[in-house]
Amino acid sequence: MRSVNTWNLTNNKLHQLFKDNNEFISIKVRGNTWEPITRWLRLDSRIFRETTSKARITLCDIESLAEIYNYRSIRWKAKKLTPIPTKVIPQSIKNIFRKIPIIKQLAYELEIVFYKYSENISEHLISIVIPARNEAGNKELLINALNKFKNIPNKLEIIFVEGNSNDNTYDILKELKENFSNFFKIFLLKQTSKGKKNAVVEGFNISSGETLAIIDSDFTVDIDDSIAAIMESTKNKNILINCARTTFPMEKDAMRWANYIGNRLFAIFLSILINKPVSDSLCGTKVFSRKFFKLMKQNGSWDSKSDPFGDFTIIFEAAKNNIKILNYPVRYYARKSGAPNISRWIDGLKLLKVCWIYMISDI
Repeated sequence: MRSVNTWNLTNNKLHQLFKDNNEFISIKVRGNTWEPITRWLRLDSRIFRETTSKARITLCDIESLAEIYNYRSIRWKAKKLTPIPTKVIPQSIKNIFRKIPIIKQLAYELEIVFYKYSENISEHLISIVIPARNEAGNKELLINALNKFKNIPNKLEIIFVEGNSNDNTYDILKELKENFSNFFKIFLLKQTSKGKKNAVVEGFNISSGETLAIIDSDFTVDIDDSIAAIMESTKNKNILINCARTTFPMEKDAMRWANYIGNRLFAIFLSILINKPVSDSLCGTKVFSRKFFKLMKQNGSWDSKSDPFGDFTIIFEAAKNNIKILNYPVRYYARKSGAPNISRWIDGLKLLKVCWIYMISDI
């Protein structure tokens, strides 16, 4: 990644920076709040020496210029709160303050990261992981989804991960595997542990596609919208498609009131922590590239057991690894059969723990 400070740029160097076609560019700017103060003081010291330039380049200026050269912003964050050295303050405390609203807006030094956008339409392999537990009543929805997957132009591999159901879900998935194996490659796994996150991990660990998708087996998210989200993700390897159920009106009884409130609060909290709007923090349908999957595998976050669903880990790690998060509106329906396999309050506490872990980290 190319990293520069705007207060060290002169003449046409900012334009040249974008013309060099780097994949990622990180640019730091002085905060508007501190600029007039440091100009007024004009202290020739190690702290204020580089702050008396007459040029004032803002985040908005840089974002506008980046658009001209086909760069897209990933997110911004506060890098340094004050020009005064703060070595005595623990790093975890500074990380928390850098994420607090108003304080981060008033930071002394801000950083914005861009990536070079290009659409690469290719017919690479797509891997779709479908975790399933106690979903025998949704057999018709599974058949409908598999029939619609036939319309995807890319080669597909479907990975069913059966979570030790109390009904005949495994037998149904086995039957579907036999019936649709002529259309695409289908794997059927018996989950070795518990929880959706573990099911997704086990599924992707045997996948080989360049685009990876998670689709819930209750198919409460419209299958046509899910397919459209998958095809959008194939255009660029540096994006995470985060499907958003709260944009369009939902079908009656699609989401309990308590779940809706909890989801919205978590979405706001995540948006604050990563400085990027998150419309829906807990939608199970997500699509990303193998590049991002490898990054999560390398840093160990993919195999972490603290996140019960994996949704928060994926969102936080996308922000941490400079992956563009795109909220993709989808239609959301009520469950046709069965009940959600979640424990609302216990899982909610686990999600708060995940938020705390990333809040004190340098994300």
